[in-house]
Amino acid sequence: MAMEQPLTDLASKRGGGLLLRGLLVVSLIIVATLFAAELLLRGIDVSGPIRSELGEGFQFDPELGWVPTPNAATQQTSGNRTISVRHNGLGLRERELGDIAPDRFLFLGDSFTYGYDAEAGERFSDLLQKALPQYGMVNAGVSGYGTDQQFLLMKRLWNEVNPKYVVLTFCVDNDRDDNTSSYRYRKYHKPYFVPTPSGEWQVRGYPLPRPTRDDVTGSAWLERFALARFAIDTYRALRNREIIVPDRTEDLIGMMRRTAEARGARLVVGLQRHEPRLETYLQAQKIPYTTFDEAPGYPVAGWHWTPEGNAVVAKKYLALFAEIGVPSDPGPAASAPPPPAHKAADVPQLTVATQSVLSPSIWLAAAQALPGELIELGRYLQNWSTAVQDSHGWSRVGVALLILTVLAMAMAMLWFGWQRRTTDIAGTRGRFSKALSSFGVFLCLAFATPLLTITLLEATEVRMIEISYGFIAGVVIAAFGRAVALGVFAPDAPQRRLIALDDLTARSLANHLIWGTRALGALLVVLAVHKALAAPAAMTIATNMLFALVSGVLLLHLLLSHSGEKTLPLARWLRGLGWLVVGVIAIALIAGYPTFAAFVAARVISISALLGGLYVLLALGNALFAEQLAVDTPHGQGLAADFGVGTRWLGFAAILTCVGICVAVMLAALVLYIGPW
Repeated sequence: MAMEQPLTDLASKRGGGLLLRGLLVVSLIIVATLFAAELLLRGIDVSGPIRSELGEGFQFDPELGWVPTPNAATQQTSGNRTISVRHNGLGLRERELGDIAPDRFLFLGDSFTYGYDAEAGERFSDLLQKALPQYGMVNAGVSGYGTDQQFLLMKRLWNEVNPKYVVLTFCVDNDRDDNTSSYRYRKYHKPYFVPTPSGEWQVRGYPLPRPTRDDVTGSAWLERFALARFAIDTYRALRNREIIVPDRTEDLIGMMRRTAEARGARLVVGLQRHEPRLETYLQAQKIPYTTFDEAPGYPVAGWHWTPEGNAVVAKKYLALFAEIGVPSDPGPAASAPPPPAHKAADVPQLTVATQSVLSPSIWLAAAQALPGELIELGRYLQNWSTAVQDSHGWSRVGVALLILTVLAMAMAMLWFGWQRRTTDIAGTRGRFSKALSSFGVFLCLAFATPLLTITLLEATEVRMIEISYGFIAGVVIAAFGRAVALGVFAPDAPQRRLIALDDLTARSLANHLIWGTRALGALLVVLAVHKALAAPAAMTIATNMLFALVSGVLLLHLLLSHSGEKTLPLARWLRGLGWLVVGVIAIALIAGYPTFAAFVAARVISISALLGGLYVLLALGNALFAEQLAVDTPHGQGLAADFGVGTRWLGFAAILTCVGICVAVMLAALVLYIGPW
């Protein structure tokens, strides 16, 4: 005993020394890795700490994204010239409102209105002030603003300015792009508008994240490390995705017009150059407008107008003002024609009658609206693709695909190895191995495609409002239905089939469930497109009709395919229920209730898929506790001995665990089924 104690102490000391040396080696490896990463990122991170793209005279604004700094005085240098800039107390590049005549014009626009390459006194608003001294010209242009931000700024300034005329200068070069994105200059977040189900427009994007890293780090000193900048930028990119929405420039101008006229003012529009699409809208709405194709601009830094170009713009605006009857003496504003009645297309309700499926008018209306929606969708996808390309999203997608391919190969190897281990030595499958194999198929198919879709979409760092979520939901539903069909019926693997069915019946049931969930997934995607593009109600009605027809035909084909077979009483009850559902769908479509018909079809498909998923889980749980944890098996007795409990207690705990799992799964399925999503 006397010799054992020193040996034990010596072993403890050696073990402690080895542990300390191991920790020291690991620490050195971590420090060396971080140092190498810092050097590498310093070589490729040329941006350094974030700098403002808009100049020193701008600051963050939680409602608009950015605004000119009030009472700021600075100089701005472009590739053309250096100008002096001074803002008033409201943050406008303008005189104080107290020095401006009360009968006012409010000029809205981006850097062309702000005067990016123009000194004070050279801008067209300053020239108009000299030409119409009896009026007050208020320049509220802000560099980088889209029409959506200009509309919000107009409402913010209205009580301060109280204009009689609102003059919107539209930049054809980029305003449409600005109106479709929640991101500007690859750094600044901005609000955006989306349509609501009631046909109104709602501003989204709040709270707007700050354009600097201070909201994450709280320290400018930390930004000096390239590794910290990389980590923070990665976190911000994952947290604050760019959102791409459909181009609703015309709707924004319509909102601007209705707001101005409701407050006793009149809207006037000036276009940087001819834009046939917008001009068609302005002519149809009888909104006065002019174009400035002849105005010369600097060829560097955005073709902003030269002093001569601003003079041309002022001259064109003067001609437009004279044309619409702006009085030489201030007084009541010229009465504007009443805006056309605008009635939003209501989303058809569940029990609201529309038109019968046999009526050709609804199909004709949908056919007439389809080309326009496809054109809008093409523009939408083009804007999204451009935003992804500008943010280098395609390279991230390629890297993500490479990583996912490697992971898929590794998972495939594990899967085949697991399949071999779950097969009995005799080549037959036990109850538990069969249920476990089916559960593995279900799990892989239910999660593989959705995770791949979500990963690739997130790698782009650009989201399409409504459409992205609808597409993901459609993929999830289609993948879940396929997973249930192949996991339960196993048409190509009868050795792991959970239900005693012949191959023909199993294949028929699996195919009908797969195509039913695919139809439901396609419905969600198409309805999301309709919602994002604010499509006419005829498109939504026709889509619901098509989905109900496809679902009814699938169910009818399934019933007719197995009509002559001898079945159990439960199957006969299910067959009768199927005929009832087909009848309900047909009557609802003929009576003019397509939304109700689509609702019934969607519920039948989703309930079938959910019940199939629950059956897979229940089969696995039953087999697990019947074979692996049963008290009368050697494995169960050994497990009870390991835990030091009796076999009765083990059986009781197994039953409670099984019941708890089943109840939890059923509640989760119920919540997912009846939830607001």
